[in-house]
Amino acid sequence: MIDTETKTIRGIVIPTDWHDNGHPRSVAIATYREQKYLVAESSKSRQLLTLINERVVVSGVVHRAKENMVIEIGDFYLDTP
Repeated sequence: MIDTETKTIRGIVIPTDWHDNGHPRSVAIATYREQKYLVAESSKSRQLLTLINERVVVSGVVHRAKENMVIEIGDFYLDTP
């Protein structure tokens, strides 16, 4: 059984994998508390590819996959300082 919970996290969008041409393929959210959440593949995750290095607030379902925390994004917006 997979434990899941709904969470809202704040952090910076960072690339985690790249295409051969150097463009990001997948992203994670690096939180302000030095945690990292990989972003599950979806239409929302593809939108985050345009926000590399931007501060965001992300809500979604979080689960553990191997040694990583993964978030399935329900919604997100830019985090204003």
